[in-house]
Amino acid sequence: MKNQDNDGMLFNKMDRNDVYGDNSVDCSISLSPPHTHSLIALASYPGSGNTWTRHLIQQATGIYTGSVFDELELYKHGFIGELEDPTLGTTLTVKTHSPMSENFDAAILILRDPHKVMVAKYQFKQCSEGRHTCVVNETSFDKIAWARYIDEESESWASHAVSWLNFPKRLLVIKYSDLKRNAMKEVQKITDFLGLPISDNGRLLCLRNDVDGKYKRNHNTTNENSFFSVSQKTEEKINLFTRFVNDMMKQRNITELEREI
Repeated sequence: MKNQDNDGMLFNKMDRNDVYGDNSVDCSISLSPPHTHSLIALASYPGSGNTWTRHLIQQATGIYTGSVFDELELYKHGFIGELEDPTLGTTLTVKTHSPMSENFDAAILILRDPHKVMVAKYQFKQCSEGRHTCVVNETSFDKIAWARYIDEESESWASHAVSWLNFPKRLLVIKYSDLKRNAMKEVQKITDFLGLPISDNGRLLCLRNDVDGKYKRNHNTTNENSFFSVSQKTEEKINLFTRFVNDMMKQRNITELEREI
């Protein structure tokens, strides 16, 4: 079947019965036996889509991902690897927001337009419940706190990105904008990097049927653009740091970040 949904080569491998007619596919996810996996970072600055990427990896491989954070909210909602010891080797990747560490054997770095990163992180910090998915509304928005926050945050975002772009071991860079555009194709890059290329149509269906998961924040772009605004001076500062990160990416033959609308 020729894919008309622009989901990349993976979906082209699936026939119509796989997509529409088979409800018997096993989409279960499990922990691996201890010492199965090396220590692979799933690194990102907060607000870059790490939890959503973990969901995609788990759907595609059937193996849980881990984290350095031990977040009970995520554990209770199905991220069973969240409370695993990251060094035990039972999880496929390890979520981290820390600067680059050579303690990892390899790393996947998620990069995103800093404007959207800072909006997502700000909303996470402002919410007391459901912080991975909640959206701050205009009535609860603190314009003064936002202006102070975003002025300080852009340099921190750039510093984090540059640290991981200098990771001296195996590194895969995934751009959030590419994940949004074609999640299936980007997940194939990730699983190939992990040495687990997707060859099972069943796992392809698991991924295809639940791409968004529970932890992909639904943005109201119109509302965001109306009150998550920045001064011209702050915008110039953000653009300066973005150009610096883009220059580092070019040195690794990676296309630059896109401005998300």
